[in-house]
Formats: sequence, C-alpha cells, structure tokens
Amino acid sequence: MDEYLTLIPKRNDEIELREINGKHYLLIPMKSKLDFLARKLHGEYRRLELDELGTFVWDLCDGTRTIEQIGKKVKERFGEEAEPLYERLVTFILELYKRNLILLGGWDEQRD
Repeated sequence: MDEYLTLIPKRNDEIELREINGKHYLLIPMKSKLDFLARKLHGEYRRLELDELGTFVWDLCDGTRTIEQIGKKVKERFGEEAEPLYERLVTFILELYKRNLILLGGWDEQRD
C-alpha cells in the first residue's frame, strides 16, 4: 500500500465534472468510432456519477498532491466516514487511472 502513497494523480483535461440535477458526474467524451451507436443514444459523453467523497477526491487530483496528501485532506473533511481511508482512496484512484480519467505521476518510475 505504501508504494501508492507517493503517486501524484492528475485529472485528464478532457474529462469534465458537472452537477446535473443535484448529482455530480464526470463527463467522458465518446470519441471512438466504436462509440457511434452510444453517441446516438446518449449524446457525446458517458456519465460517471460520483458521490460526495468521490467528488472531493476528484477536485484534489490536480497534479500537485500525492495520494497521501489527498488522504489527509479526505480525513480532515470526512473523518471516520472515509475509513478504511487509504484502501478506499487507492482503489478509487486506481479505478480512475484504469479508465484513463487521471494520470499518475510517479507510477511508471516505480514500475521499472
């Protein structure tokens, strides 16, 4: 777990966070030719709903903070509600990374 704490997540500039009807969504552009039918049915974006904690973390993924620093801010804001803090945080950030929604500074260097 400790090897993840020094990584620095940065939002993909193509992804937009937007509030729609009181809920927060990441709007993910559908650019692939394979997305043709999905664009016809759903518009130009896929939507991924975030809860309050996810929205807070997304805002902190600006490329200036490590996962450990983000965790400290989450702990300050959400307290015990965020526990188990780093397990949840790392899982969430890695899922964003797998979906190409964020970049992880320091990731490739650690994997060499």
